[in-house]
Amino acid sequence: NMEKIIYTIPLKNQKTAKIYQGAFGSGEHVTTKECIRQLERMELEDKSMLDVGCGTGILGICASLLGVGSVVGYDVSFDACRTAVECNRLNNVDNNHIVCSFETAIRGKFDIIFANIYLDILTSISDFIYESLNKDGLLVVSGVPIEEHYDIRKHYMRYGLEVLDLRIHEDYCTVLFKKQ
Repeated sequence: NMEKIIYTIPLKNQKTAKIYQGAFGSGEHVTTKECIRQLERMELEDKSMLDVGCGTGILGICASLLGVGSVVGYDVSFDACRTAVECNRLNNVDNNHIVCSFETAIRGKFDIIFANIYLDILTSISDFIYESLNKDGLLVVSGVPIEEHYDIRKHYMRYGLEVLDLRIHEDYCTVLFKKQ
């Protein structure tokens, strides 16, 4: 049995998230780092959050450690979800609920949605994302290649979402929207 390497992510409230390294979403990726920064700028208390394509649950765990009310994270990868459950245990987090399925398994409305996933999925499930977002809710889409940032903004602005923040990195961008 291989020794699992634990990757630590320091958060602004002096807490540290711990993620098993090597798993997708262990925190080294620039889009993951930016999503964590977006989380740190948010008012999270009593808020509900949805993590679309949660991977190892890193964003839900960070949100939980930063004081969010509750998180639902879903992913189609069984391995990712199994790791997410292990990472919840590693961080003593009990309000990051992992669902191994497609978006059709998710019901309800959320105050905050993170979608750090591939562009084609971001566009194909945008109806679901919009419907799942509460009024005045915040949506962060990330993992978008730089050359697509105009298209993804245009796509989501058609729903009447307002762009609050756009962060451009070397290869990717992160967009923060608000639902009016």
